[in-house]
Amino acid sequence: MKKIVFTLVSAALLSACSNSVEKMQTANDTYQNADRETPRFSPLASGGVTLPQADPTYELPQLNGKKERVDIRPPSTPLAIIKNSLTQFDGERALIVYTDTQAELYNLKQVERLLKEEGTNSTLNGAVLISDWALTGRADDKANTEIRYKVEQVTAQDASALAVSVEQMRRDGVIYTPNQADKQRYASDRLNRFVSALTSAYNKQQQDLNNASAGPFQSGLITDANGRMALGMDASFGQAWQRLGSTLPKLGFNATSESAGRGYRELKYKPLDKQEWLRLGVNPPNLEKGVYRMQISAVGKQSAVVITDEDGKTLPNEAAQSLYSALSVLLAQ
Repeated sequence: MKKIVFTLVSAALLSACSNSVEKMQTANDTYQNADRETPRFSPLASGGVTLPQADPTYELPQLNGKKERVDIRPPSTPLAIIKNSLTQFDGERALIVYTDTQAELYNLKQVERLLKEEGTNSTLNGAVLISDWALTGRADDKANTEIRYKVEQVTAQDASALAVSVEQMRRDGVIYTPNQADKQRYASDRLNRFVSALTSAYNKQQQDLNNASAGPFQSGLITDANGRMALGMDASFGQAWQRLGSTLPKLGFNATSESAGRGYRELKYKPLDKQEWLRLGVNPPNLEKGVYRMQISAVGKQSAVVITDEDGKTLPNEAAQSLYSALSVLLAQ
């Protein structure tokens, strides 16, 4: 008997704690019960005495119409996750303002990369990025609620800012206009997720750099996510960063500037003698003397490096293959 009672009580509790979207968004109080009418009272028996009439000024109206459901979810606000940053919601956009030096990490290129890793395509046009339709990612939203976001980057003399706004919303394929609370909630939530993901990735890379050991590792030619020839390395971001820093000068590439958090180096190339390349088993790449760029990307415990020209264009296939093959030999030593 006790087991039966316990089972019934457990079932009742589980039913009461249901995580339905409707219960997450609306209050469960009797004041919102639109089906309950204002009570009416029968007149008193006067016994022949004329009673004064009630003043209708304060009479409660009869509300028999269905009341609109009120969304009780608190609005999200932009969070100052970046050190020494300022945040604001201006009625349309959620903004975060930070120093110009931090723009190397927080910029539209990085946002575009995050969206691509999430499986969401986007269109970047100058200082404005428009994302494709994507689910909100919130557990308290109704199914099939999708948003297209507009992300802007604003640069001033000594500061930069990222601004996120809701470009369009739809549910079950039907586009609708979000209210002010929804604009603030979704724009702020998306901005906070962008900044948090970029900050976490940067902190992890810094930790990898501090803990990295610069031993030899294997590498080989691959094609990266952008369809470019790259050198895939069986090494963490930190290991690859350290080894490439000491190996590239042996091939005539000396760093003139770098940003460890972004995995980026600017290189100045001075061609080596042909014999130096032949000792590594490759023909010398047909590269002109000048400025080049190196970019490392990390995927789990592995990483990849791409070297481009000064304008960010990929190297010719033959030159890239010779350069990466020589790098592979040196990194394995």
